[in-house]
Amino acid sequence: MQDLQIVQYEPMYFEQALNLDGRPSKRSAQKLKMLELTDIFYDYLAIINEDVFGFIIMENMGDKVSHYMVQKNVKEKRRGISNALVWHVFHEIGLGGHISLCVNTDNKGAIKFYEAMGFKRSGYTPNGIKRAKTNFGIKLIYYN
Repeated sequence: MQDLQIVQYEPMYFEQALNLDGRPSKRSAQKLKMLELTDIFYDYLAIINEDVFGFIIMENMGDKVSHYMVQKNVKEKRRGISNALVWHVFHEIGLGGHISLCVNTDNKGAIKFYEAMGFKRSGYTPNGIKRAKTNFGIKLIYYN
């Protein structure tokens, strides 16, 4: 991948991050704005030649525990962007920390991706994510 850099979020990247695949979401906008309002959330961007290709938002739950969301340009699949973002966070959290997330059970590609990175299934959530096609989610967890 040409000159992929993982950098800390700066407000000047808000519009690019929000519109990275041409489908801005209210949820992403709210999460990105939270970065400017509190130190509980932090974000890293995947940048190539000054353009945002993806981001990862972390919520620090204390005691080296984080919950997160990853978003990337869907046209840029299989280029290592999500992988680079997640590995960067593993490095930042360090030994003894862990990351948890929830993925809809119908999102087989995401589940396969996270399991390939070392995440383990830790349970199910009956309500899943509100806008999901199914109302059932799978919890995944990674211990560093």
